[in-house]
Amino acid sequence: MDFVTLINDPRVQRILTHPEDDGSAWRAALARFLAADVRLTRQSAGESAIGALQRLMIFLGYSTAASGAFLIDGDFGRGTNRGIAQFKYEHRLSGEILRADLCYPCQWNSARRLIDSIPDATLDQVTLRAMLQEAIRRCEQQLIMAGDFELALFHLNALQQNRFLDCRAILERYGAAAESASRRLRDTESVEVRPEWILSIIRQETAGIIRPRFEQHYLSRLNRAHPDGDLAELRMRSMSLGLGQIMGSNYRAVGAPDAGTLFTAPLDEQVAYVARFLKPKQAQTRKRDPAEADFHQVARFYNGPQYAAHHYHERLARWFREFRLLMS
Repeated sequence: MDFVTLINDPRVQRILTHPEDDGSAWRAALARFLAADVRLTRQSAGESAIGALQRLMIFLGYSTAASGAFLIDGDFGRGTNRGIAQFKYEHRLSGEILRADLCYPCQWNSARRLIDSIPDATLDQVTLRAMLQEAIRRCEQQLIMAGDFELALFHLNALQQNRFLDCRAILERYGAAAESASRRLRDTESVEVRPEWILSIIRQETAGIIRPRFEQHYLSRLNRAHPDGDLAELRMRSMSLGLGQIMGSNYRAVGAPDAGTLFTAPLDEQVAYVARFLKPKQAQTRKRDPAEADFHQVARFYNGPQYAAHHYHERLARWFREFRLLMS
């Protein structure tokens, strides 16, 4: 499939272009790129063109920021470079990028500083064509965020403009799914996770807008444990995914067949994943009127030992009480 056909695909145009942008800037950059204009480098392409590329990368499930965030900022920095390098390696488009480069030794607090050990990845025509073809393939097979093209675009557009949902909007969008997930757990496993807890986690983790995050130190650790494992799957296990930002490495705990499913699962199932992930804390999540200690317990479980420094328990308590009022 040639570039003109790929670019003119209506799905591709919507992936690359925010509804409030006419797309003229990235189209001009693409024309120069296809003409092999040597001035079109990662420094000179322009924010709009780089932003369009970042939208495509996020649609495909690649982080664009050195911190691991899925960010559309028009900056071709080290994080966007890493995402392109990962794509090229996973699709066998470069013999210069090594697995060891992508899984460099690091800890959580050194991953961002050491990211420059990944060599510069050239965005050539072969790579861009492969990315566009992959986007179309995933659309046709529904292997995209939330498994639905329109929903994927909703979350992509909201992510670009940092337009998140308040408690009322989250309840309207996900309340029925939370009720269903809670009821299903109670009926099938005799486990009580009240919907207010599910919705509070969604409010705290994503504010209702899916925004995955890639953790480089997880990938490096998983690669050491599975040096011959599929790197694309290990990368998905190294990301927090879905409405509840559940680490891909926990896919078995929530009943998913693999980590990638946490990215592509329908939203109702993503809400159910949050409920299942909370099962170990049912002593707290079964309560309609939790005590302060209950919020501490759930916050530590979900956010880790530093939860208090993040005021996670306080925010959970606030969201829980707001949802309880809205649902009364």
